[in-house]
Amino acid sequence: MLKQAFETSPTPHVTVAECLGNLVVRGAEEERIAIRVPGEADDLVLDREGETFTITVRSDCTLTCPRATTLTVDAVRGNLKVEGVDGPVAVGTVHGNVHLRAVGPAAIEQVFGNLRARQAGGDLRAHAVRGNARVRGIEGSLSLGQVDGNLVAERLQGGLEAERVHGNVRLAPLVSPGLNYRLNADGNLTLHIPTGASLRLALSARGGVRSSIPGLVLEETEGQVRGILGAGEASLEAQVGGHASLRPLEPGYRPDEELDFGDLEGLGAQIEAHVAEAMSEMEARLDESLGRIDSTEVRRRVERVAQKARRAAERETERVRLRTERAERRWRRASGHRARPRRTPATDEERMRVLRLVEEGKVTPEQAADLLSALEGR
Repeated sequence: MLKQAFETSPTPHVTVAECLGNLVVRGAEEERIAIRVPGEADDLVLDREGETFTITVRSDCTLTCPRATTLTVDAVRGNLKVEGVDGPVAVGTVHGNVHLRAVGPAAIEQVFGNLRARQAGGDLRAHAVRGNARVRGIEGSLSLGQVDGNLVAERLQGGLEAERVHGNVRLAPLVSPGLNYRLNADGNLTLHIPTGASLRLALSARGGVRSSIPGLVLEETEGQVRGILGAGEASLEAQVGGHASLRPLEPGYRPDEELDFGDLEGLGAQIEAHVAEAMSEMEARLDESLGRIDSTEVRRRVERVAQKARRAAERETERVRLRTERAERRWRRASGHRARPRRTPATDEERMRVLRLVEEGKVTPEQAADLLSALEGR
């Protein structure tokens, strides 16, 4: 275990040029930077010029810095977690998942896994998310370029601009006057609207628009459905390939329980297409980056991490399968739908192929679980 600490000002600039493992960054009250690496001295390279720190890590890394740090993360081969950093956060490419919590304004170029963000004190921008995105409590605006999976967004205080979501979108609640919400989704759109909302709607949905909002009158003009609640102080414009559902925001709303298994027809093919595209790009990038590693010791450590990741993927896959089956049974009991015939499960060859990708470090355990789940449900 390697540990280093440096006294600094309340507002240093920290750049992580590359981390070959998982990276955790935490903001703290102390005016110092502390680095912990579970490896040897040659796993960490650090350059300092005044209050500017540049770090390269060949393994996992935990970094503690002052809350007002300006943080730049160029590349992470594993997962990235940033918590309690109030200064600007800029992220380049992350091959695993990204988890942001209690951060300042943040910008992400590309994440190959899932994105989770809670309590951002400014704008949040993400150019490309290859997995799912779940965002909550953003004080500034939320801007998303492309999301290959689903999007769940809650308590957006600065509006939304989502250029392309390949999966489904769920928004709740829409309450802030003067805000604009614009999005384009291939799947379905679900809006949870609170009582007394002041909102203007303009929806284009190939599957139609369904509403259970009291007092909302919808009119269709030239293929677009429009409606106004209250004075219409906020606006939402959406184009969706599936259907749009408008629902009252119920007390105790929890989006995790809003699984709509009635909309799963054809989802397997959709997931496989997007996963294949993301995997192809991921493999090319990983081959390029891993080709630069010529250290036998580093490769040996990567193999150990891959073995742990494979076991974690197996456990996560089973957990996801059981959770999905339970949720589907609950939904069918509540809706009165009959159980569907059992589908052909994934073959052993397909499972081994996915697990080999984890072992080779080309996908994270979470991504492997999602991929296996998609194969089982095709």
